[in-house]
Order: sequence, then structure tokens, then C-alpha cells
Amino acid sequence: MYQDKIEQKVKTAIASNVYTENRFNVFEYTLLEPLTFTAYEFACDATHLARDILSKRTNEDVVILSKAIDSMLKLGNGLLNELSLTLLNEKSTRQSVTLSKGRALYLLCDYFDLNTIDIKNLQWCEIFATLTLMHSAEIKFTYDNRLKEDALSLLLKEQVGDEQFSIMQQASLDRAIRDLLEEIIDSIARAECLFDKKSASSLIAKAGGEGKAKNIEPLKIEVIERYLKSYAHFNKKKAGRAIEQELTIEDHPLLLLSYSEDKDLQFSKWIGSFLNGSYKFPFNK
Repeated sequence: MYQDKIEQKVKTAIASNVYTENRFNVFEYTLLEPLTFTAYEFACDATHLARDILSKRTNEDVVILSKAIDSMLKLGNGLLNELSLTLLNEKSTRQSVTLSKGRALYLLCDYFDLNTIDIKNLQWCEIFATLTLMHSAEIKFTYDNRLKEDALSLLLKEQVGDEQFSIMQQASLDRAIRDLLEEIIDSIARAECLFDKKSASSLIAKAGGEGKAKNIEPLKIEVIERYLKSYAHFNKKKAGRAIEQELTIEDHPLLLLSYSEDKDLQFSKWIGSFLNGSYKFPFNK
């Protein structure tokens, strides 16, 4: 069921809970090495378990995976709303859908191709283990910088006084760490479950690279990317028409790759293949 066919009250139930991504990669702004930093006390167990799952990877590999996660969550943000709507069907008693980052990533895992990340024999359990380390690094960075005060903090401190400011600062820190610990519990549980079931072919990236892409593949990628960024709230036919019109107005050179007289229908078929999981979006375009 597509979003434009869902009643407004159902859309509203999800709107406040749709995942929004961080602006910067956590390992870049914290300067922490994912496999060696000292974890916050209450995140130690999950951190070490994640590192066990990633035992064959280097720090550089994990940073690459963290950037792939950031990219997937950012690009799939619009699709997450659509996927969430399917959880609020007539048979469900649920009134809303809450998305942690781990859950958001889990909903998206059928739509992205791990083979296109330049790391051999990559498994989805390693993706969730990396997400766990990202949360752990964020906790460490938050805790280590808890006493730093920016201009806004100094202004607030001046207005409310030292004692009240300290209380507010501690409450904010406790809340931030609590939320991140909840994210860690969710992410490591998914990583551990997938690691234990790593023989399941549907959740493991196949070894070896794909053959050379067909000539029309760049256009297909462009269509799916535009769908994800701007038209995930449309049904596939409406999205196909909108993207075809957009590319035509731009006089986009990739249109020359298709000889179809009904490009909007061709685009809608590609979107349908993406949505049913038969076509997976590449990370490295």
C-alpha cells in the first residue's frame, strides 16, 4: 500500500517517529578508531561483541562500512516512511511505528546490495556490528566532552546560574547516553542474531563481483536514486511519470540509454523491481 492511499491520520502516527540521519560520520568527527577506542562502561560488552563479529576487518574497513550505513540511512529515509506504513495495516493493532537506527537499517537491508561495497565476503551482521560501534563511539565522545561549553551553554549558564545549569547539563547527558544505550542494545541484538544465522543466504552478500553492468544500468540507478530522494511517497506509476518528466525537462543525457517509447512505464517497472527486492541499489555508483 502506498503513502498517497493511506489516510492522513495514519501518516500522522508515523510522522513523528521517522528516522533522521546524523550530518557527519561519527568516526570522522570523534577521531576514534572503531576497533581500539575505550568504550563507555555500560557499552563495553556490546562493543567487544561487535568487534568479535568484525574480527576479520580493519579500522579502515569499519570506517568504510560506517559511511555506507550513513549513506543507506540518508538515501533510504523517504522509503522508510513507506515501509513503516506497511506495518500499520488493517490486521495490526499498532497505532504508531517507532524507528531506531537499527530497525531502520533492518527495514532497508533488502534494498541495498552489499556486493557493491569494496569489502570481500561482507555480511549484514557486520553492518549491524558497525552500527553498534558507531553508537558506542558517540557515547564516548558525548561523555568525554560533557564539560565543554559552547557560546549557547555559557549564555544559558549566565541566565539560570551555575547550580541549575549543572542540573540541566547532567539531565541532558543522562538522557543522551540512555537513548544511545537503547540504540546499542537494539543494534547488537540484530548483529548477534544475524551472525548466528550467517548461513542464511538471504542475508549474506554473495562472494565475488557481479558481471559488467548493462548499458542501461546507469539510467536505472539514476531513476531509483531520484525515487528514493524525492518520490518514495508516490506509487510506482506516479513516481515513474514524475521522474521521466524531470529527466526530460533537464534534457538528461542518460535518457539516451533507453529506447523505450514509454519511459515512464519502464521506470515504474524498475521501481517495482526495487521495491520487491529483485533489484538492489548499489553503494558504489
